[in-house]
Amino acid sequence: MNTDKSIEVFNTLIEINDDRIEGYRTASKATEKNSLKKLFLEFQQTSLKCKSELIKEIKKLGGIPRETIKINNLFSKFWINLKAALICKDSKDIINHCESHEHITGLYYRNALLFKVENLSLEQQIMLQKHYSLINIDNSKIINLRKRLFENKCFLLKQGITIL
Repeated sequence: MNTDKSIEVFNTLIEINDDRIEGYRTASKATEKNSLKKLFLEFQQTSLKCKSELIKEIKKLGGIPRETIKINNLFSKFWINLKAALICKDSKDIINHCESHEHITGLYYRNALLFKVENLSLEQQIMLQKHYSLINIDNSKIINLRKRLFENKCFLLKQGITIL
């Protein structure tokens, strides 16, 4: 096991969680729907918990958690698009953006567990698996919300109600 590589994996995941926290903080402030505010707060709490555990692990390994540095423009572009959707107050666009981001976040964890496993102790793998499960639960909530929104829209259309 290479400690420096382990620390790099954890720092990357800290960055992903920091981006997620900031994005959902922004989304929570911008939306007028209390149900979305509550959901976005839950997602922030998930990432705060994951980030805290990652920081502890880095310190335990003798490393220094790096400050968030935007190394991945994919997330920056995502949140710019989300902000545009929030300005328009379009729940469908907000949910679609969130679902996309949740999927990407999950992929970072999945890739760490699949391709960086030689740099992780069993304890660390269990921690990341737990984080991955929490992220997947959040992703499922977004998917279910999108499905409900779509079903409601279809119901209204069947009733002859025009949706703008």
